[in-house]
Amino acid sequence: MVLAFEFHYISQNGILERLLKDIALDFSITHKIIKNGSIVTLFVEEESEKLGEFADVLSHSLPLSIFFKSSSVQVVEAIPQGEENLLPCTFPIEFTPKILSNLKDKNSSLYLNPFIVPSPFDALVLSQNGEELMRAKEADDFEKLYEQVAHFISEGGNVEIKTKSGYYAFGKVENLLSLGLKDDFEVVATDMSVVERLAVIRDNEIKVLASLERPSIRVKVNAFYANKGILPTNRVKLRLADDLLIQLIGEKLFAKGVHFIFKTKSSSLTCKANVDFDKTIPLVEPLEVAVLENGEIVIVHGKSYASPKLVESLAKFEDYAHASFASIMQEHGLFDDKASCFYLSCTHDDRIMNYSKEHGMLDLTHFKLPSSFEAIFDEIEKSGKSGPKMMENYKNSFPDIFAHALSTKIPQNAPQSIYTLWKIVSIILGLSKDFESGAEVLIENAENFGGKKGPRIDYFLLNEEALISDFNALKCIRSGMSFKLAGIDDTTISFGYMESLGYFFSDMADFYKENLHNEKIALGGSLFGYRRLTELSCQNIKPNHTICLNRELPIEA
Repeated sequence: MVLAFEFHYISQNGILERLLKDIALDFSITHKIIKNGSIVTLFVEEESEKLGEFADVLSHSLPLSIFFKSSSVQVVEAIPQGEENLLPCTFPIEFTPKILSNLKDKNSSLYLNPFIVPSPFDALVLSQNGEELMRAKEADDFEKLYEQVAHFISEGGNVEIKTKSGYYAFGKVENLLSLGLKDDFEVVATDMSVVERLAVIRDNEIKVLASLERPSIRVKVNAFYANKGILPTNRVKLRLADDLLIQLIGEKLFAKGVHFIFKTKSSSLTCKANVDFDKTIPLVEPLEVAVLENGEIVIVHGKSYASPKLVESLAKFEDYAHASFASIMQEHGLFDDKASCFYLSCTHDDRIMNYSKEHGMLDLTHFKLPSSFEAIFDEIEKSGKSGPKMMENYKNSFPDIFAHALSTKIPQNAPQSIYTLWKIVSIILGLSKDFESGAEVLIENAENFGGKKGPRIDYFLLNEEALISDFNALKCIRSGMSFKLAGIDDTTISFGYMESLGYFFSDMADFYKENLHNEKIALGGSLFGYRRLTELSCQNIKPNHTICLNRELPIEA
C-alpha cells in the first residue's frame, strides 16, 4: 500500500524536504520525496497498519512553519519512478519536536546541549569582569551555567550572550526604563503559557510565535500589563526564544518566576556577565513577521530562512524599490503578467511602478516632498482663494503648534516617502513634537482607533489623468489641517491618513487596470510591515485585483 502525503509549502529553502527525509529515515520506511513548485509530496510504501503508525509519527514530528500552508493524504497505486528532486538545505534546524524532546531526555547526547551537533570543541564560557567563572561541556556543567545566568538576570543584572544571531544583552523587562531603552529591543517570553499575560494577541499569531522559525511579532501591550508601567511603549516586538541557548536559560528563568526578558544589541549596555562559546556556527538573521487577519504572513525582517537563490538575486539591483518589486515577481512568477507595485518604505524613497513584457519595469510615481515647513505653509497660503483664510485660522487656532512647526527642520536626506510625509503631518497637526518619531506616533494612533471609519484624507497625484505623475503632498497635508480645524481628534485623523492611503491604492489599481490592463498588484516596502496598514490596503484593493506579497523574502528587499 502506498500513501502520498502532499504539503503546500511556499518556500524554496529545502527545510520541509529535509524534515520529511529525516522522519522517514528514522522510521525506516520505503519513501520518496518529489517537489513540484510549492507542492512537496512524500510517498511512503508499507503495510496498512504500519502506514497508520507512520502517519501518527509524522503528525507529531513535523513542527509548525510559517511557510507551511496546508496538507492532504491519499492512497496511490505506486511510488513514482525517477530520482528525488530535493532542494539543498544547509540551514541549522533547531526547534523541532525531536530536538526539543532530546534536550530534556537525560539519555540523549543532546541533553541540555545548545548545539545540535555536539563535539569535543563545544564549550560555553561564563565570564564576569573579564574573568572566567565557569566552562561547560557536559550536561551537569550546562545545568549549573544556565542556573547561574538565570540567577544573575532574576536578581536584576543584564547578561551579554552570544547567540546564533550575534551578541545580545538580556535582562528583566523591569530594567528597560532605567536603561533608557525605548524601541531598540524585543521582549522574549520565557514560556508560551505567559504570552497572553502581556499581549493582545490572536490565536493565529500565537501559533506563529511557536513555529519552527520562532519569529517576533509586533503586538499591543494589554491594559493589565500596561498599568504596571514597566514597558516604555504601548507596542512591543514579542517572541519566544529563537536560539536553543536562550531557550534553556529561559526555562530556568520561568522556574524562578521571570516571565519576560528583553533582548537588545549588547554594545550599548554594561552587563554583569557574559556567555560566549568557541564553536563556529552559521549567522542567522532574527525573523520578524506580521500576521494578517486572514492568516497570511508578511515577513518584515530576516532573509536567513529564504531560498539562497532568491537572496542572491536581490544583489543584481541597486535600487531598493526595483529590487522589492522584482523579488515579488520572482516569487509569484509574474514575468509573463502585467503588474503594478506600490512600494512604501520607512528608510528609502517610495515608488509606484509598473511591469510588462513590452516595456519592462517603469516608474510611474515618485513621492517628492517639500523641503521645509515654511515652504509648506507658503504654498498652502497661495493655493486658491481659501488658502490665506485657512492659514490665518490655523495660526490663530494652534499658535504653539504652528510656531513649533516653523522651528522644526526637515532633514535634507529624509527619504521621499509616505513615512516621511507622516512625520511632517505629525508635526503640523501637533501629534508629536519630535520629527523623527512623528510617523510612529501617527501609526500608533491609527492602530489604536476603535471606530469604523476615519475622515477621507486627500491622496492624489499632481496630474490625476496621467499615468506618470508625482504625488500631491501639499493636498494631503492641507486636508489633514482642515480636519484639525474642524475639531476632529488626533486619533481619528491619524486613522484617516492610514485608511485613506488604502483607498488611494484601490483607486490607482483600478486606474492601472483600465489603462494598462494590469492583472496583479504587488505590495512591497517596510511600511507594509504594519499589519493594520496592510490589512486596510488589501481590503480596499482585493475586490477587483489579485494582491501579491513576498512569500519568503522580507518585504524590504
